[in-house]
Amino acid sequence: MQSTPTRTPAPDAPPFRIRRARRGDAESLAALLREMGYAHGSDAQTVHWVISHPEIEIFVAADSQDRPVGMVSLSHRPQLRLRGRIATVDELVVTEGWRRRGVGRALMQQVLERCGARALSVKRLEVSAYALQELQSFYTACGFVQVDNMVMRHSELERQHGQ
Repeated sequence: MQSTPTRTPAPDAPPFRIRRARRGDAESLAALLREMGYAHGSDAQTVHWVISHPEIEIFVAADSQDRPVGMVSLSHRPQLRLRGRIATVDELVVTEGWRRRGVGRALMQQVLERCGARALSVKRLEVSAYALQELQSFYTACGFVQVDNMVMRHSELERQHGQ
């Protein structure tokens, strides 16, 4: 995949480009996850594992000095009932100083392009992010529709892993 050309969404916004995450981005990705509210962020070992996984892709928005200022993680897998591939946006975050400058939209556009017929041919793309009205409005503007509010987790596994 080629990196997306530098984008300047607004005249006063600094340029950024979208590229795949690399092993050297581990610290920046952990900081972005902390901004999402995950106090421990992530560790380098997990980032390396995820980056090398064949069904997970992480894209970062990098500033003019190639520092990640936003990220989106996309997992995709085959599903029997859809007779094809389903994808999920697992995390999407843009650092505070770069919000409302087109970074999130550019990251979502990268996801949509990756999910398209020329790449993964995804039959369904999902995201679970309706906790904040602002996020719901963002995802609606990106073409998502609310299907339901039901998410269930297995409590024993959560307790075992301190989640």
